Amino acid sequence: MKPLLLSVLAAYVVAAIHAILAFVNKRRALERVSLLALSIGFALHTTSLVIDWAQDGHYPLFGMRETFSFLAWTLAATYGLLLYRYRTQMALGSLTLPLIALLTFLATVSRENLASGESLAGTGATWLFPVHTTLLVFAYASFFVVFAASVMYLLQERELKLKTFSAIFHRLPSLTTVNEIATGAASIGFTLLTLGLLAGMIWWYSRDGRLWHNDPKEIFAVPTWLLYLGLILYRSTSGWRGRRAAWLGVAGFALVLCTFFGARLLGGYHVFG
Repeated sequence: MKPLLLSVLAAYVVAAIHAILAFVNKRRALERVSLLALSIGFALHTTSLVIDWAQDGHYPLFGMRETFSFLAWTLAATYGLLLYRYRTQMALGSLTLPLIALLTFLATVSRENLASGESLAGTGATWLFPVHTTLLVFAYASFFVVFAASVMYLLQERELKLKTFSAIFHRLPSLTTVNEIATGAASIGFTLLTLGLLAGMIWWYSRDGRLWHNDPKEIFAVPTWLLYLGLILYRSTSGWRGRRAAWLGVAGFALVLCTFFGARLLGGYHVFG
């Protein structure tokens, strides 16, 4: 267990708790505490990743511990960019920050499993391995944003349909903003996923002359890529910018979870995210 990662976890937990309280109570002071804790946690997390890279001698994205840690760091970075672009801290923070804290906790309790990963990265065009994995992890983070925006859209649309207008309704971004977030995140995530898959295929080809290995994660990646391609195409038409597109965003993230966890349970070449 890495002491610095425990400090990161503490900062993220404080950020998550205050984000939830800010959403429930609609208090700007709590938002500022959450943002400060997140900034401290992200700075410490970045330092931790750099130190691990220097000390361990490999890119910090092998095994379960490093995958969970890197994914949490990616989500924190993505959330920061969303704050800068859309200013929707309370709603997105109450969904994103608890997940970041959970992933960091899993990173602190996960066991190391690096031997096979190091042997894989040390073959073929080695520089493509970090490119491949980093692009995919950022794609996963983008797809979570699509999921979160889709959930917010469905909640708000239900409130409008029933005309109840509860406290949650007044704390969520407008439907236009939510749609914009989901559309932008889907496009970015799909682009990153495509580039990540291409980098992975080139890396595998440089390693053993094969583009496809029938690995479970490769097989799951195909329907994931197709689903988000469909989501982007459907969102480009006026008839699919609402409820149906939101449900497709939820289904897409469920498929991402199957790709990340299900493929891992089935075994195969992939030992990273």
